[in-house]
Amino acid sequence: MLRLLIVDDEILVRIGLKTIIPMGGDEFEIVGEASSGVEALAILEQTPCDIVLTDIRMPDMDGLELLKHIHERWPDTKTFILSNHSDFSYVQTALRLGAAEYIVKLEIEPAELMRKLRDVRDKLLGEREKRLEASELASKASRYGREVKEKRLRELLLSPATRRETDDWLAEFEVAPFPSGLTVALVQIGQYEQLLANNRFQSELLLQFTVGNVLTELLKKYGRNELATLDDGRFALLKEQPNPDMLEEMRHAVQTFLKLSLVFGVSRPQHGVYTLNAAYEEAREALEHLFYDGGAHVSYRAEMPACDDAAAEPWQEETLERLIEEHDEAGLLKLLADWVRELQERRDVRPAAVREMWKQLVNSFSRTLKAEGADIYAVPPHEERYPYRTIRQAETLEEIHDWFRGWIPNFLAYKREHGRNKWRTEVQTVVRLIAERLHLPLKVSDLAGEVGFTENYLSILFKKETGETITDMMTRMRMKKARDLLRDPEIKIYEVSERVGYADPNHFSRSFKQLEGMYPTEYRKLVLGKLQSQRIVQN
Repeated sequence: MLRLLIVDDEILVRIGLKTIIPMGGDEFEIVGEASSGVEALAILEQTPCDIVLTDIRMPDMDGLELLKHIHERWPDTKTFILSNHSDFSYVQTALRLGAAEYIVKLEIEPAELMRKLRDVRDKLLGEREKRLEASELASKASRYGREVKEKRLRELLLSPATRRETDDWLAEFEVAPFPSGLTVALVQIGQYEQLLANNRFQSELLLQFTVGNVLTELLKKYGRNELATLDDGRFALLKEQPNPDMLEEMRHAVQTFLKLSLVFGVSRPQHGVYTLNAAYEEAREALEHLFYDGGAHVSYRAEMPACDDAAAEPWQEETLERLIEEHDEAGLLKLLADWVRELQERRDVRPAAVREMWKQLVNSFSRTLKAEGADIYAVPPHEERYPYRTIRQAETLEEIHDWFRGWIPNFLAYKREHGRNKWRTEVQTVVRLIAERLHLPLKVSDLAGEVGFTENYLSILFKKETGETITDMMTRMRMKKARDLLRDPEIKIYEVSERVGYADPNHFSRSFKQLEGMYPTEYRKLVLGKLQSQRIVQN
């Protein structure tokens, strides 16, 4: 519906027009009337109009002067001139000034007036549609350009590049050089895996898009910079020198508006844009070094000690296994506390190497159970997490240590009660049936029928004997078989899913990550990479 304004000092003309135009149905809406150009301007300043029907001769400000104001201030508004026969010279002037049509007052025919209004309406709508299409095309082109620019920047950051590749990026997207050098800061959304699990933002893409928008808007006030979205809740910021106040404002803005936390890893200053990958690696190392200090928000590569992974041997295997066999909870906790304290004081071991040491610790615990026919995944999870998942996903050393302080008592309790495999014959039969039928959709009721128990009685007995539910044991045994199958690169992920009883590969992937802390594809890549490294060493 187009909005109309009627301007005429003759009240009968205004009444007549207000009577005729509503006959157009829902095509037009009369939003006001005025008796002079001055009144009309006051209305236009408050109420946008699409069409103005105005007399030429009026007191205070005539139609021609009003037309000039409309043409200058509201160029998209169309104007109809209302005239008398004696006003023809004025009409010619009005048409030169951009009037869309003119109407002789004494000859107004309702049908003719409506036809002319509809012609102008069609023209207006056509112009709007063209502008909208042009705007959308420009927006798409701009968005596409930004996406390609950001994609190329990601490539320069994540992999070593030649000077020509960098120069091509600078030239193609008209990126001005950083005359004083630049620094790369990596921005990480805190507790990222937990955020995805809680599904607060509905999708990972929406989460990163939302945070990216907040950062982009805030960074406009800080001059030259380039921001690129990476993966796993990270962003790379290129700036001559990101000052602490700017980083703190970024953190505060995201905390205030989105209730999320940010941490930063900052590279050393670089001489130019030709070392983007090296600067990125420094920023990544700095970000990872926050592993040693969960209370800090920024880590600078320039302030980190030199790393020496070989200098931190955590424990003697014989000592660790002796403490486990003796169920010496206090001794185990002290062993870990002393080791963690040494790491915190030195801070010269890469976090990735420390995580591998924690995995070696779990392997030692696992071996003592395997010798008794049990499995590390049968130990009840602490805080709904299993060991490997905790090691891979925890953000700080203290977080891992805290979790193990709670898990070790669970482990020792399980080992005392269930480690010797003294299960009743019926329970052992159920375990054997599960192992034989992992590829099938198993029901507890069917298993209960095979050993002559009710479903409820079997469930209670099974939990009492083994320390875990039938469903938990099914999942654990399926994931153990899945880990073995994933070592074969010829077996597709969906085939692994089917062989361990999951019809839906997505459900399988989620269940696998719940135990391992990574998806099957990530696990396969990790394991095959280690096997390849071992073969290279052996050769």
